[in-house]
Amino acid sequence: MTRDGTPTEQPATDETIRLRTPRQASTLPAWMLDPPPPRRTLGVRVGQAFAALPGAGRLRRRWWAWQDRDRLYQRYPIAFKLVAMVVSWVVVMALVLLVYALYGQI
Repeated sequence: MTRDGTPTEQPATDETIRLRTPRQASTLPAWMLDPPPPRRTLGVRVGQAFAALPGAGRLRRRWWAWQDRDRLYQRYPIAFKLVAMVVSWVVVMALVLLVYALYGQI
């Protein structure tokens, strides 16, 4: 290959590559031309059994709505951070008092 990307030599064969037209028969084996249907695994069977229950569609849509809801830390980010600071301060003070109560007598 040269620097500009053109090949320097001729291909090994003189045959031109031709695409198969739809009228020609395929060389693929029969199992590839007409494959068997996919197997139903245990997970697929259980999922289909749950989907067949009455109210499953409504329950699934409610679950999707629950997943897409806005979380509190997304709706009120500043208030959430302030409350988290107060809660963490209370937890730290409780741990300090616990350590003092356990090891203060030594």
